[in-house]
Amino acid sequence: MRIKDDLDHLIEDYYKGKINRRTFIGKAVAMGLTMASISAFLTACSSKPTPPAGQPDTGQQAKGDPVDITVGFFPSWVGGWSGVVVKNRELWKKYLPAGSKVTWDVQVVGPPIVTNLMANKSQIGYMGDMPALVATTKRDVADLRIVEVNLFSKGQICSILVARSDAPDFNSPTEAVQWLDGKTIGVSGKGSCGDRFVTSLVQKTGIKANIQHLDPTIIKTSLQSKKIDAAQAFQPHVAQIAGQGIGKVVSMGSIWGAEDANFILMRYDFIQKHPAAAKGWIKADIEALKFVMENPYETVKMVGDELPGFSTKDLWMAIYGRQSGNIGAIEENTTAQVVFDSNVMDFINRSFQFLKQAGAITVDSPLPGAIYDQLANEAIKELGLTAPLGVIKGQPESDYKG
Repeated sequence: MRIKDDLDHLIEDYYKGKINRRTFIGKAVAMGLTMASISAFLTACSSKPTPPAGQPDTGQQAKGDPVDITVGFFPSWVGGWSGVVVKNRELWKKYLPAGSKVTWDVQVVGPPIVTNLMANKSQIGYMGDMPALVATTKRDVADLRIVEVNLFSKGQICSILVARSDAPDFNSPTEAVQWLDGKTIGVSGKGSCGDRFVTSLVQKTGIKANIQHLDPTIIKTSLQSKKIDAAQAFQPHVAQIAGQGIGKVVSMGSIWGAEDANFILMRYDFIQKHPAAAKGWIKADIEALKFVMENPYETVKMVGDELPGFSTKDLWMAIYGRQSGNIGAIEENTTAQVVFDSNVMDFINRSFQFLKQAGAITVDSPLPGAIYDQLANEAIKELGLTAPLGVIKGQPESDYKG
């Protein structure tokens, strides 16, 4: 057996996820490989079929009895997209015990996912920050724990303001918000991430507005019919609104100090009964997040198959694109976070305070164990990775090559 050379180690590091696609390409070029050979290798990797259950290629498959679980997510929210990748690439087969079965509960919004978790119709669910936090307080119904924060953003995925298409062209987000004084604003759900953002915005700016809590689809039709003047919306609905000319983006939440997140919840009885499988799911999601960061076009194609009515360009813009104009956007669209660091915990604690003030819950801080960070911490360590995994930065629309 020959001693492994530098190229062998480089390939091994890439397979194990220790380096990303860009780092691999840079090092391979430095070793003298041609771009043609590098491209062929990467193409083979991305198209390589996932090994069947019982034959994982990472050595990370959980031991123990197989599980039969249902997982909820909604592809009409970028926070569920790592779940789309886990589903379509069947990554769960690499990490759950051999012979496990997964059924998918695909929804269009988060609350039905919470309902099914409560009723034990689902054991794992992907959802936005606010319904997830509320769900952890309902222990008289079911004990749900937040086990991973797969995406964390400084107001770039949920806290976004769009105005109707015939609104003026504003010189700044501040000017846009001043225009909203006395007008009607649609918000995607009472007690939602959007509700939190708009409530904070009104308090900070002192504007008077007529707030209407609407379904995301109704927000779009209301903008078209001019029944509302503006709306808070989340990605990928924002990208579709802009892409189809339904409205125009006038402010990102980042300029107002907003933050957004997506969480993964699990039933605590599932974690207790199948701890290795629960951790295995986190590992599958971590691999999916790495895929989302490194394979934008493959990712939006998968999401597009789950989400009719959205163009692949709109989906690309939703997480990889940068909105043009002076709207207060920052370079970082979102972070593949995974773990609960001090920034995330501060965000969670502030969100609990908002929810109590809004009358959605009766406590102003998480219940003991509600933020169950053990699984994510162990998964990251066992995979030999560090968290956060990385940042997805916005690219100019002209960079789209789909």
